[in-house]
Amino acid sequence: MSPEHSPTSIDELLDRAVRACNRGDRAAANSLAEQVLAVDHHNADAEDLLTAAADQGEIRRLTLMFIDLVDSTLLSTRIEPETYHTVVGRYRAEVKRLVNHYEGHISSTKGDGLLAVFGHPKAHEDDTRRAVATGLEITQVVARLSEQAKRRFGVGIDVRVGVHRGIVYLDTDQDDVYGFAANFAARISSLAMPGSVAVSDVVAALVNDTFELTVRPPAAVKGVAGLVGHHLVLAEHLQAVLTKPAPLVGRHRELAWLQHAWQQVLNGDSERPGVAFIGEAGIGKTRLAHAAAALAQDSAGTVIELRGSPLHTDAGLYPVRRLLEGRCGITRLTGAADRLRLLEAELRSRAMDPTTYVPLLAPVLGVGPEHGYQPAAAEGRSLYESIGSASRRYLLGCLDGNAGLIIAEDLQWFDSSTISLIESLFSAADGRLLMVLTTREQKGLQTGWPVEVFELKPLTVEESDALIEAIDPELTSAQRSAVRRRSEGIPFYIEHVLAALEASGHDPVPEALYEPLFARLHTRSGAVPVVEAAAVIGRSGDLALLRAVVGEDRDAELVVAELVEAQVFETDGIDRWRFRHELLREVAAELAPPSMQRALHERVAEELVRAASGVQPDWHLVARHYECAHNFGEAVAAYRKASVDARRRGAAEEACTYLTNALSQLMRCPPGPTRDKTEIAVRLERGFLIGAAHGSMSGDCPADYQRCLDLATTRSYQDELFWALNALVSYCIPRAELQRGRELLDSLSGLITKERPWLHTAIASSMGSIAWLQGDFAIARSHLLSALEDSSAADPRELDTTWWGNTDPISGAHTYLALSDLLHADLAGAESHLAESVRRCGLLEFPVDAFNRAHTYFKQIWVCLESGQIEEAMTLSAGMRRCTEESGLDLWRVVSATVYATVKAITALQSGADPVALMAAADNIARRVDGSRVMHLNVYLNFHDAIIGRLLIAAGQPDLARERLEQSLLIAGGTGMHFHDAELMRLRAHTFDEEPARRTALADALACARGQQALLFELRCHLDSFTLLTEGDSDGLAAAVHRLPQDARFPERQLAEQLLS
Repeated sequence: MSPEHSPTSIDELLDRAVRACNRGDRAAANSLAEQVLAVDHHNADAEDLLTAAADQGEIRRLTLMFIDLVDSTLLSTRIEPETYHTVVGRYRAEVKRLVNHYEGHISSTKGDGLLAVFGHPKAHEDDTRRAVATGLEITQVVARLSEQAKRRFGVGIDVRVGVHRGIVYLDTDQDDVYGFAANFAARISSLAMPGSVAVSDVVAALVNDTFELTVRPPAAVKGVAGLVGHHLVLAEHLQAVLTKPAPLVGRHRELAWLQHAWQQVLNGDSERPGVAFIGEAGIGKTRLAHAAAALAQDSAGTVIELRGSPLHTDAGLYPVRRLLEGRCGITRLTGAADRLRLLEAELRSRAMDPTTYVPLLAPVLGVGPEHGYQPAAAEGRSLYESIGSASRRYLLGCLDGNAGLIIAEDLQWFDSSTISLIESLFSAADGRLLMVLTTREQKGLQTGWPVEVFELKPLTVEESDALIEAIDPELTSAQRSAVRRRSEGIPFYIEHVLAALEASGHDPVPEALYEPLFARLHTRSGAVPVVEAAAVIGRSGDLALLRAVVGEDRDAELVVAELVEAQVFETDGIDRWRFRHELLREVAAELAPPSMQRALHERVAEELVRAASGVQPDWHLVARHYECAHNFGEAVAAYRKASVDARRRGAAEEACTYLTNALSQLMRCPPGPTRDKTEIAVRLERGFLIGAAHGSMSGDCPADYQRCLDLATTRSYQDELFWALNALVSYCIPRAELQRGRELLDSLSGLITKERPWLHTAIASSMGSIAWLQGDFAIARSHLLSALEDSSAADPRELDTTWWGNTDPISGAHTYLALSDLLHADLAGAESHLAESVRRCGLLEFPVDAFNRAHTYFKQIWVCLESGQIEEAMTLSAGMRRCTEESGLDLWRVVSATVYATVKAITALQSGADPVALMAAADNIARRVDGSRVMHLNVYLNFHDAIIGRLLIAAGQPDLARERLEQSLLIAGGTGMHFHDAELMRLRAHTFDEEPARRTALADALACARGQQALLFELRCHLDSFTLLTEGDSDGLAAAVHRLPQDARFPERQLAEQLLS
């Protein structure tokens, strides 16, 4: 065959003929087919074109793969039909999965054979390569299936795979192909040995640069004249690619800025301490960061690198943890005791006192105080901020006063805590610090940061040519043009396309970036399993974990070393590896089939837990791996443990997020009692955290509780029903749904057992609080005292897992008894109970401790305001604000702001402020109280309404005051919350001008106070009779004073004694 009639030119003629046929130009198609036959007289494709039907369907040149089950008939006679169905069905399912994975299409079945087409319905530039790769993978999967079948049924299976490329008639309606090429693919498969792939000469010419082939002697096959040439596919070619370090091209402006900025740092007068490089993956951000590092190192500067991770975008201070571990010499297998020892040594080397900083930095390393250090004397937001401050102190300590460079790479994956740390470092910049940030997105940068921003663009044509010339000056003009066209000015693309050219020695340049990156991962035999496992682990990891995942039978260290040499990996600290670029990891992640990926994720998760060495593993990461492994049950368990870890760090929002993730995974578990009970537990945990942080009426909290109650009731889960009921109690009380809360408590009473000795305390405390809010003070006192009879039964550790209310039963009982004592004018008793509540809060864990301490602060301020201790109330208000800010509990931050406004208003009232100031104070409190009612946070608001009324009366606005007070009384009637009715009625009497109206209103207030046995309110009513009526009730006042405790320290007592004297 002459050169002008080479296979390539014949293929081109056939392709043109196919296109002409599909556009309806039969004359041109026939002419082109006849040209082929004039040279290649027996070309079957050309003959099929001349005889193709013209009515429907399409003529396509496709790659076809035929998969034949070896000796299927014999197999069917050796095993039962059901077993045959199981074995063959599994084989068919795996073949279909793999064909779909490579985006081929199963077109038809012939006996126990399957015909797959590549190029329809979706075409690719490498469909032939995809078909051969699919065939190889099918033989591997079937080999594993055969081993399983042998173990289970005593029989094995095998396949032959044949691949051919040719012209077929594609019947799109019937989803079938016709023509010699389809039949020839089946004949090629018959030439393959069991467990192997055979390809025709046509296919071999297209894939011999991708797959390792061996030529087989031509053989005769049924239905084909003459002998058929064919090849066996041994494996895909392994490529060891060497890449030269790429020079920095086209970034003159950025490099000049870095040089100038670093010189300012050396001079100690840096004006702008930060620079941010923004751009897509591969654009050259990291290359510029390395250029900055080279500048620093060349002048004896100190370089620190913080790296983001796509697997830890919501894990607090993960970049700091990686830095600490690297500088301390800590690996994933380092035990807790050694971690502490290494951390202490590192801190001493940085002139940081271990006693002060270990409690703050050990949690970042996942080491709890049970391993030998005293926990930090802070919690919630205060602890969060202290850890951030310690992290900043450590980073600055690493600089040791030298000119320093901090690189924050992949800022788009930084968690919020690390972002805050970066911001604090900018604040600490003293002229001798430069920070280089890299990120893919502009939104990763915070407004107001003192950074110079460079948005990196692709290289120009001239710059791309300069980079290509610098890397490989031997390329031809055509090759340079091809590289430039395919890389689109992305430096990383250019570098790797050139590396693929250099390693293979073939032209043309690969059609897409995926091809060279895919080939680079095949640096040696055994590399693919290693890079598959590495891709599942993440962007970086340690050798011990990689070794455990791939198995001891593979020399992971040797493979990693060769991958480093091939610039697939780079070293990253002590026995650590790192993908040189995220794109490489993404390509590697596609190598393993889904089932293998799931198995790898499972192994990673198990190894992370197994090797934790007494330290809490990164449960968030463990959960992610179990999720990818489709082990949804273990993912749920790990997310719940991640939530517990977040709670211990005072990160309530993060804990809620993990529980939401747990619910998402739980819904993918098989339905049944186990899933139901776990769902109830997770929803209760989430509702509990939401209630503590934002109030039980926020977000998913109400729906969570209702779902729990519905599940427990429908399925008759007794324990879960109990948990749901007590959670709903904590939901009802803040909303002032008191009657429903009482009914729920009555339901709970029937669940008191010897296994729940603390339940009596919890129910009695809740019953007492509801009775107190309803104004039944005597009944409330009885319940509350009963709750405290055996407070030892209410062990905080027991309640932490069984009582889903945010109000601790013991603390709550003491605070309500304090208010009861207040209404009996027993100030000493009230203060004693409040002190006990404070003590109890110290025994609780976050967030319950912070929630109840804030609650106690509120009751302390209440007592002070009612007893005239305004200065003390102001001091306590400041303490409450600190408590709520540090804990991060949004609900109590809102309450604290209202309380602070109330205390300020009372201070203004007592100091004789003018009416305008009093009106403004009243409006301020009213706005906050009304906002709480919109949120259905109704409890205690009558107390604030009374103060609003007092302010309006003093401001000379009796009508507005009466409107407010009557509205509050109306709300009390609707909710049953009557604890402040007597006070509201008493103040209402002040809003009338006529004495009869005053007398009636005051009489109603007095009757209410006496009915509730609220001595303090009764005393105030008698005192008001002297100011509102013509003649005061001296006898009533004397009787009330007589009933006061001897040490009652109230302004009302002094006033009463003056009047009676």
